Amino acid sequence: MSKVKNITNLIEPVVRENDFRVCIELNKRLRSKVKYTAKELSSKYYPYDALCWALAEFQMIFERGDKGFSEQDVINQAEKIMESSLSYEEVCWLISMLIVYLEEANLYP
Repeated sequence: MSKVKNITNLIEPVVRENDFRVCIELNKRLRSKVKYTAKELSSKYYPYDALCWALAEFQMIFERGDKGFSEQDVINQAEKIMESSLSYEEVCWLISMLIVYLEEANLYP
């Protein structure tokens, strides 16, 4: 899960170009996209266990790539998430962060 916090790594190429304004705009756009995605996801009222399963799948894609994991890996990770103290909103937020990151990295959909 520590990799989730590294979503700002998406702006590193922009920082290397020394264009601070573009960096700020990209950061704002990504934050807005995460916030919007999280709000949309939480408004659909998916069951908590379904969200945990989705979060586990996105974490596996993030960590291992598209086909680098088995269904049992997802089951184990989903169980860990369900046993954690994450709230419904936190799970939605984490899923949204991963979706935005994976979309920006062209790894999802």
